[in-house]
Amino acid sequence: MRTKMALAVLAASTIAAGNMSAFGGVLKSESTPATSEAQTEEASGAEDEAQTVSIETSEYYFGKINVPYADFYYGEINHVQPEALGDAAAGQYDAEDKVTAAGLREEGIYDSVTSATSQKSQRFEKSYFEQNGDGTDILGPSSVNVAIPKTLYDDVKAAIEAGTECSNPLVEFVSSLEEVSEEVPAEYKVINSDGTLSQTIGTTKEAENVTVSFATVSTWGNYQIDFDGLEIESADIQGALLETSDGEIYGLEHLDNLWLRANEIAFAAEEMTEPHGNTPSWQRFADIQGKTITKVTYMLADQDDISIETDLYCKELLGEEYSITTDESVTYQKDGTAINITYTTPDDSDYSVEAVAAGRTAVEDGLYSVEDNVITLSGDLKPGSYTVTFSDDKYASKKSSTLVESGLEEGSVSIENNAVVIADNEQGLTGADYAAQVTSVIVNGEPVKAKGIAGILFNEDGSINLDAEIEGQDGNVKVFDGSDSYEIELEATGYPAVKGTVTAQ
Repeated sequence: MRTKMALAVLAASTIAAGNMSAFGGVLKSESTPATSEAQTEEASGAEDEAQTVSIETSEYYFGKINVPYADFYYGEINHVQPEALGDAAAGQYDAEDKVTAAGLREEGIYDSVTSATSQKSQRFEKSYFEQNGDGTDILGPSSVNVAIPKTLYDDVKAAIEAGTECSNPLVEFVSSLEEVSEEVPAEYKVINSDGTLSQTIGTTKEAENVTVSFATVSTWGNYQIDFDGLEIESADIQGALLETSDGEIYGLEHLDNLWLRANEIAFAAEEMTEPHGNTPSWQRFADIQGKTITKVTYMLADQDDISIETDLYCKELLGEEYSITTDESVTYQKDGTAINITYTTPDDSDYSVEAVAAGRTAVEDGLYSVEDNVITLSGDLKPGSYTVTFSDDKYASKKSSTLVESGLEEGSVSIENNAVVIADNEQGLTGADYAAQVTSVIVNGEPVKAKGIAGILFNEDGSINLDAEIEGQDGNVKVFDGSDSYEIELEATGYPAVKGTVTAQ
């Protein structure tokens, strides 16, 4: 085990020595680039370390409060320690708000997370939020364990009764304190007399047998980390920390970085919009480019935290003046479909094709070739959407998509005998090829919505599965409800749309 904070005795409130960045981390040595884009490693765990944390717990009350992200992470990134008891007898009501002064409440640093919708954002059990029109603002971790010296608690309660004004969060924290008792929780932060919260006191365990994968291209951020074998629940996560080789610490926020899939993390280092329409905060990560992440720690409620040792190099992002593009669309050729590549990249880069995907499925290496900035897809790779990933040792990966079109004319696709039929064509495309690319289905004027609808609605030969079912709120629902006939409309990537009649047999 590793202690979250080593405190043999209470010390005066201090901040770790060193030059501080705008976000409070300590600047040390530079990191060294890794040699590959997709970095994978295994964390095997380590022997438990004796806990050395010790405070005079009998002199403290304990309770729970909701904490804004800025206040929650201020103590972590600045290694704030609890005050000595003699220094914490009375509140510093005139003391400046150190968290605000450090810039942590500014937009994109450790402010709230705004979600365009409310459904998913309200499912993070260890966060608290407020409605914002049709969306939600996630404000920070909820039910955070805190400790406060009894003398300070009594002083602040008296100040509250007297209506004393306070220029920092001290009074707000004490006013919102719930479940006050003398029972010591597994982990907690200490409320200091200046309104700051200390670094968390407790124990951190190193994860065992966790495989770490890292990518510098993701639809959810500029960087994404996946932990295979990590056994934690999203309902327990109050936050997480990234530590880099130069001593910097970065806090993560729900929805922006921490997901309902607890073993995945993503973060952005420049402005972007993710598929749900949200814009992740990126400003606090802007300087992570070129650094190596050495540790990831999950901060868990009412239990030991979990850390994973890593060696993940954050490649530099390409500026707006650079790009890698492929043809927007090309026409399928049974003897091989050519896709042109255009590189506009830095002189010190050496990008190459790392992978090709058909939809979400990786294409085997033998089914495509690359020569003279041209990708040639095998004739076995039929019309559809293809995504090419380009990688470089120094710079972040890039992706580009190309639509491979069938070249078929309107009217060349029909529905006959409950199957998709394509008229004879030079390229040898079949109804089964069409069915595999179906993305939109309308039956009797009603859209049929389901992930992987092509595999649900069609048999391998392109015939329609009259027994097809999709998942509904109250169980599976039949697509075809038993009528004698159905009017069906289909759209498929790279092919003309088609309408027809399906009959019961």
